Amino acid sequence: MIRAALRTGLISLALALGATAALAASFKATVEKPPADQGDTFELVLSVIGRDSLEPPNISPLNKDFEILDRGKRSRMESLNGRMVEVNEWVLTLAPKRAGHLVIPALTLGSETSAPIEMNVAPGSTAEPPDDGPIALSVDVLGTPPFYLQSEIPVVVRMYDSVGALEASADQPAADGATFTPDGTLKRFSRIYGRQRYRVVELRYIMRPQRTGTIQISSVALRASIPTSPPGAQEQARALGRPAMPWLGGGFDSGRKVTVFANPVEVTILPRPAGVTGWFLPARAVRLKETWSSPPAKAKVGVALTRTLRLEVQGASPAQLPPLKPAETDGVRQYADEEHPEAAQVGGAPGAVAEVHITVVPTRAGSITLPAVTVPWWNIATNRAETAQLPPVTLQVAGSADPAGLAPPPAPAAKSAPKPQATPGDDAPLPWRDIAAIALVVVIIASFLLFSGRRAGRRASAIPQPPERPVAAPPARPGRPTPTRPAVRRPMVMAPDERAAAGAVEAACKAGHATAAYRAYLDWNRASGPGHSGTASARTPAMAAALHEVSRHLYAGEGDTWDGRGFRSAFTAERKAALKPTKARTARGLAPLYPKAR
Repeated sequence: MIRAALRTGLISLALALGATAALAASFKATVEKPPADQGDTFELVLSVIGRDSLEPPNISPLNKDFEILDRGKRSRMESLNGRMVEVNEWVLTLAPKRAGHLVIPALTLGSETSAPIEMNVAPGSTAEPPDDGPIALSVDVLGTPPFYLQSEIPVVVRMYDSVGALEASADQPAADGATFTPDGTLKRFSRIYGRQRYRVVELRYIMRPQRTGTIQISSVALRASIPTSPPGAQEQARALGRPAMPWLGGGFDSGRKVTVFANPVEVTILPRPAGVTGWFLPARAVRLKETWSSPPAKAKVGVALTRTLRLEVQGASPAQLPPLKPAETDGVRQYADEEHPEAAQVGGAPGAVAEVHITVVPTRAGSITLPAVTVPWWNIATNRAETAQLPPVTLQVAGSADPAGLAPPPAPAAKSAPKPQATPGDDAPLPWRDIAAIALVVVIIASFLLFSGRRAGRRASAIPQPPERPVAAPPARPGRPTPTRPAVRRPMVMAPDERAAAGAVEAACKAGHATAAYRAYLDWNRASGPGHSGTASARTPAMAAALHEVSRHLYAGEGDTWDGRGFRSAFTAERKAALKPTKARTARGLAPLYPKAR
């Protein structure tokens, strides 16, 4: 008992150490929706995990290459290592001051430092008000041409307000030959153009062209109400840091109604290049990567390996990425999880990534070669077709020592959010104070458990044991020797509990373990009633078929994995049949000796 308690304490201590190490470097910096060009804005998120900080991060190094347009803070809960932790985030809206290679420098929060983030910003038209009016509207196409059919083109609509509009609403962009879908929520920030401060409201859309040629985004209308205060009153209020006050002109009113229009924008859509067939992926750079959970040269029959394929594409949207499906190969079973392409920084520029986890289970021994993985794409920089490729992989599969106990493949890993960038403090050792405190806690727990075990042992030895009651021997028969009792008593065999055995069957089926499911069914059959004392008998045809199938899997030496859903369904029907009371046969009355004629 003491050993079990010590083992439990050590496991808990290891989990606590893992959680402490995970939270040791909790200050991170990530970029959401990287800028497409110099005229685009983006958000930098600085997060601290597991705690809050009254002191904000030091963001002054950002002023060298970026303009800080807006800042805010938010909190949320996140699951980390099986427990919910608090995540506090500072959200900064930034605008690049120049094009080229830019670096978000390492930022500090107390004694913690975030990792720097590199990005390449393409030249573009700097977002400025199209005119000097009190309110203006613009429509801009982000990204760098050329644009091809069936691609996703980001479009941003910006409203510039210098007078404090009371209300405003703009139409959604529209074009003949393209569709538009909102992308994200409204972004609001303030920015100075020349000597005038503007409040900017920004809304993004995704344009999907349906035909080639020139597509014109028609003029977008903005309807707003602006205050009617005397000239200079609103400017004076803003200089004092006060909101717009339309009543400065005397009395309350709904303001003056105005309507402004954005200039039309033309987008040229190119057709698919001649000779290109299959999936069309226009991009600037494509990279394929793979990792294995264990070396392929040490594969074994029935032992699952996890192969991770990662596709990184620069200059493309997530919807343009092709699926990464493994090719069917003799000698292996492959199971791929669902991939979720996401927008991300690729080589310091906007792009998309997709990752898929493939469970590979060899079904025979020997040399097995998985074919090469290829992704054809169109290089828009050189205007020619290229191919990203991973070479073939050869598995040297050894035979399984236990063909009946083939391990089921692990469940594919769920696609998660993009991996946070590592920080310099991720591998930092724990402070000596924490190590000393943890060691002291371990010593106290071990001493308490050892002392409690000794006291329990002394109490058990002090309790007098009752004498054994003599067992009378049966009387001896004349002419036969007197039987004697054996000196060793046989232990009493406890019948398994029906509910516990049924739960074991369910758990084994969910885990995909055929051997455990078969043994648990025998235990359940022993506990379910007379006539089924641990045998592989069945009450229903479905259960009989399921037993036959699992027996074939266990003893035929098959290399494929076992799916316990059918066995589980048949066991549910079998358990219901066992719970039904058996109907006793009713005895028929004796026929009359001399039946009366009718």
